[in-house]
Amino acid sequence: MTNEFSSDWLALREPYDAAARSKRLAAAFLEALPARPCILDLGAGRGANARFLDGLGSGDICWRLVDRDPILLKEASQMRAQTDQQIVDFAPDPALLDLSQADAVSASALFDLVSVDWFERFLRTVGGVPLLFALTADGEFRWRPSDSADVMIMARFEADMRRDKGFGPAMGADAPRLMAALLSEEGYLIRPAQSSWRLGAGDSAILTILVDLIADATRDLDGRPEVEGWRARRHHSIAMNDLSLEVGHIDLLALLD
Repeated sequence: MTNEFSSDWLALREPYDAAARSKRLAAAFLEALPARPCILDLGAGRGANARFLDGLGSGDICWRLVDRDPILLKEASQMRAQTDQQIVDFAPDPALLDLSQADAVSASALFDLVSVDWFERFLRTVGGVPLLFALTADGEFRWRPSDSADVMIMARFEADMRRDKGFGPAMGADAPRLMAALLSEEGYLIRPAQSSWRLGAGDSAILTILVDLIADATRDLDGRPEVEGWRARRHHSIAMNDLSLEVGHIDLLALLD
């Protein structure tokens, strides 16, 4: 896989995201909002986050779907609620976001990509509204069976997670911990919940993509033969229905104290 934000990838992962997410935190987020709220969905992509939350509520939500990719936003359809799609590249500065009418901000699988500095500036921009951040990667990958190259491969992949994705050096696997600390400094009460993917037999499509994504991210470093050997062994395990993987994520609900 060459584009981890492609439409096909986002469509493939959507049901896994929905199964893993904390419905308890999502319900608490919606309960904290006024009647007929306007929620800004940051990095909305194909609208998966909005669809998930809209499905839990009354459907009486006004959505402002914000993404820099107009093609992905065009696919954000079949929503029960009113939607306003806004094409904004907010990576240079969160102040580019129009939060004037937003009662809350939510996002999914976004904040492990951003830097500490960007997140600090974002918190100064949002003005204390309720926040729900789902499926932030925490760097946990539990492979069964294990492989002799797992430690080397995953250490390199974790380093790649910290690469600049356009927002400055990414928080990567430290994102949930750093976000919670920064939110607390701003006066928010934090409620976390595990939202890990649990993949196994029957999930060969997403397992194959994850193996390739990880191998592609690490193969240009020293040790390429080891990476390609690891990739081949993992593909063989997938073909034999013998591979399972837990991918760690954290959901965070943040409400002002």
